[in-house]
Amino acid sequence: MQRIFGNKKNKDPPPSISDASDKLIGVSQITKRGDTVEEKIKKLDIELSKYKEQIKKTRPGPAQEAVKARAMRVLKQKRMYEGQRDMLYNQTFNLDQVAFAAEGIKDAQQTMSALKSANKELKGMMKTVKIQDIDVCGLTLYLCCCKSTSLLDILLS
Repeated sequence: MQRIFGNKKNKDPPPSISDASDKLIGVSQITKRGDTVEEKIKKLDIELSKYKEQIKKTRPGPAQEAVKARAMRVLKQKRMYEGQRDMLYNQTFNLDQVAFAAEGIKDAQQTMSALKSANKELKGMMKTVKIQDIDVCGLTLYLCCCKSTSLLDILLS
């Protein structure tokens, strides 16, 4: 059967949020990709400004239309690069949001475990404390106070 169908391939575990964010948001990765896209956009801006000057200098006609066509092509490229840049920033933002939510859940889990352990400790302490003993002690203190006030009343009168 293994000759016909082959062996089942071992699947790699899916990347975690931190792995994905490290690959995408890593300082070197985002700066490299972002810088290259920004450089391309700046170059296209310079080229567009040159074409604007040429359009102003040329007379209306086929020469000006050719310069306009080149300027439109450059403008389309610029928009495409801006879209890529925005998409990259959106991806990093989404991964940051997911990582933040995961950290919040981990914090909530830690808080719950701390509350559970504190609850167990309090229950253990309450088992050692007997309410009847506290009641008896309070009653004896009250009786002692009553006796001392009656003695003071007798002495003062």
